[in-house]
Amino acid sequence: MKKLSTFLLICFGFLIISAQEKEKSPYYIDNDSITMTVIMKHQQTNPVDSIQGKVMKQGFYKKLKSSHSKIVSWNVVMGIGQIITLKFKPQYLREINQVFESGAWGGFNTEFYPTYDFLPVYPKMLEKEKNINSKK
Repeated sequence: MKKLSTFLLICFGFLIISAQEKEKSPYYIDNDSITMTVIMKHQQTNPVDSIQGKVMKQGFYKKLKSSHSKIVSWNVVMGIGQIITLKFKPQYLREINQVFESGAWGGFNTEFYPTYDFLPVYPKMLEKEKNINSKK
């Protein structure tokens, strides 16, 4: 019994330390979702109408709309293609991947980048920078 209580006390201590370390980090923001930036590069051997026709035939737009993701932004970048930023819960990563594999491939070459919103962190970094530079 004594060993069990000692073990539980140690585990509880690690949890407290872990929580404190997260609070100290200026990058830590409590969030339960993933942000993913998807770069869909046009396959330049095909005209845009052909690309759009292919992804529409594959049901890409409908699949994306019915997925468990929120579209944060969607931009057309001349000379590159389209850049979509999505937000979703981690358990839907496989589903989101399948949306692109079955809907966008053949029209676009896709690249995926996990991202995070730096805007909430920016004021903390600005304050930290101010403190560093005021010590000079």
